[in-house]
Amino acid sequence: MPQDGILSCPGAGGGGTQVNPDLRNLIALQDIDQKISTLRKQISETPKKIQAYQDELKQASEAYQNHLTRIQELAKQRRTRESDVELMRTKLSRLKDQLMAVKTNKEYTAMLHEIQAADDQIRIAEDGILEIMEQLESMEGALEEEARIFKSKESELAEQIRATEKAAPVIEQEAAKLVDEKTALERQISIDLLERYRRIADARKGIALAEAKEELCSACHVRIRPQVFADLLRTEEIHVCDSCSRILFLRS
Repeated sequence: MPQDGILSCPGAGGGGTQVNPDLRNLIALQDIDQKISTLRKQISETPKKIQAYQDELKQASEAYQNHLTRIQELAKQRRTRESDVELMRTKLSRLKDQLMAVKTNKEYTAMLHEIQAADDQIRIAEDGILEIMEQLESMEGALEEEARIFKSKESELAEQIRATEKAAPVIEQEAAKLVDEKTALERQISIDLLERYRRIADARKGIALAEAKEELCSACHVRIRPQVFADLLRTEEIHVCDSCSRILFLRS
């Protein structure tokens, strides 16, 4: 069994005829190029990935802080209204004291109306305080769970940021190593064929070679002419797909 990437074709006596080394090296070169492309994409996307984590963390923090701020505002409103009620009660007490000092029925009736109005104001204010207290109770209960979720999210995102930052130099080293391997491999390929490979790769989004599989080009999925496929099986010459112009190869 040939090694992975080693090409062979059946000979007249049933044996295997190895395909020319340049084509074999081109397959290895394309594999390296694809790995380098993938790594470079990861490197280029690292800042964006980290920023996305930071933005998500910021949004989670802002949502939690907004909830907390709302609770603080409600608590402040409650204190303000409670202070207002105390002032109203002081005023009501004063009115009741004054009631005992009035001398006419008209003044007495007017004072009663004023006392009633003060009572109504106090009742309305106290109802408002009760509503605020109910909101606070509900929001404070939710805040406790929200705080737990936020802390967990904060820890998770911080770890993802650290892992991404830590992985970046490792990926860069791996890419650099592959570039060295690529340079060494290119020296083993004829100049004309290497230039041909590069032209096709530039025109075909980095994919210059395509496996001929079940008489189809695996890249464009167009059927290969029978004569071309037959030549692939028995010769060491370079053949291309009539449809996409990629270099064809057979993998045993």
